[in-house]
Amino acid sequence: MNHFLNPLLSFFLVFPCVLYSGCRSGQVKEVSPLPETGVIHQKIFCQDNPGMSYALYLPLTPPQTGRGSSVNKRFPVIIAFDPHGDGALPLTKYKSLAEKYGFIMAGSNDSKNGLPQEEIRTIVGALMLEIRSKYPVDSNRVYLMGFSGGARVAAMAALCQVRVNGVIGCGAGFAGGDQPVLYKFDYFGIAGTADFNMNEMFQLREPLSQAGFRQYITTFSGIHEWPPAPVMEEGFQWITLNAMKDGTMKKDDAFISGVMKSIEARMNESMRKNQFIASADACREAISFSDGLTGSDLFKEKLQYLEKLPGYLDQVASQRKAMEQEQLEKKELAEALQAKDLPWWKSWITRHAPPGTNKEKINPEDTLKNRRLLSFLSLYCYMNANAAISQQNEPAAIRIVAIYEMADPANPEPYYMRAILLARRSENEAAIAQLKISVAKGFADKHRLTGQPEFRPMNAAPAWTDLLKSIK
Repeated sequence: MNHFLNPLLSFFLVFPCVLYSGCRSGQVKEVSPLPETGVIHQKIFCQDNPGMSYALYLPLTPPQTGRGSSVNKRFPVIIAFDPHGDGALPLTKYKSLAEKYGFIMAGSNDSKNGLPQEEIRTIVGALMLEIRSKYPVDSNRVYLMGFSGGARVAAMAALCQVRVNGVIGCGAGFAGGDQPVLYKFDYFGIAGTADFNMNEMFQLREPLSQAGFRQYITTFSGIHEWPPAPVMEEGFQWITLNAMKDGTMKKDDAFISGVMKSIEARMNESMRKNQFIASADACREAISFSDGLTGSDLFKEKLQYLEKLPGYLDQVASQRKAMEQEQLEKKELAEALQAKDLPWWKSWITRHAPPGTNKEKINPEDTLKNRRLLSFLSLYCYMNANAAISQQNEPAAIRIVAIYEMADPANPEPYYMRAILLARRSENEAAIAQLKISVAKGFADKHRLTGQPEFRPMNAAPAWTDLLKSIK
């Protein structure tokens, strides 16, 4: 997927450009006392837009370094976008990092996948106005963060709606569209090695660099999900180091040294395991992080050594081959969903399942490729099953839900979808049985469950009441 027609001028976005027009830099409205520090506030309604809300975390500790007197402390801020509108989720995952690095964190409860472009634009504008005007924000250090569809929202907003210093994008790159870029910002990308969007993230590197963006994209051992806190900490470190480079924070030699030692330890551990790509990536990370702050000769020399190593070259070739094959197989899967029967799918999924306990000798890159394909298939089934259900196409929905269950048996969603189809046929006992499986596998959205029109005829049944009680 190529998002750029011209690396310097032609970033293309989904929604129209509207400039942020909040209060002047550094100006804070006279408001009531700030919410309690050190705790996550699940829902705060926007002062000027009471129909919208956000989660908030205010740190107990002041920023490590920065501008402003001790009397008038201002904090860097990260505003997060979750694809399901769960503003508290990223705050819960990264509360310790916000505290350690002295960040205010806010998460939108309104921005989610599937909303119209105009509504997303309104949500972003309202939240930016609220956070910048109501809280003691350092206007030199404003960042956006997002995962999956939320990462696309963060990147789009930073490109053509609001001026920010940086974006941490997880599990997705930039959306397509026809609007030119207005702003540049620092971009830190994160993707799991088993994330179906990993290739897309990798493809951002060259055009971002050519367009003059300061950027770094890293991976972690995981699927399409918010990264674990230790991985996200690299993003916090990167934007902090960039603030030192730009003079919006005082240079902290002890902090810089600690980050470099941490990267060096990861580099050495990867070398010990003969994970040459990971070791080379650690070298590149160290060079990117330290540029303009401290020497990086050790990492440059190590990278030059690795890039000539036969083992490294073999691993790179293997990775490239797997990624090329993955792109072809994704296209084949999209066509097969409409054409192939369930036995074909059972055979395909069995062949692509993770290696068993007998530890078959499978190329590690092929294993990761297969995990990404299964993850892609899960999402593709989800989208197509939803469409078939909404279009009342029962035969297609039944078939796709069955494929969905085979592809992602730990996911509660296919069982929930099957319950909808059963309820439409008034097979209420069978529908509740499927919902029980869904709950056992992690489904916990009572609001969605009680609001589902197909389930209303079951509301008086004791089994329904018991089902609701089982959801924590």
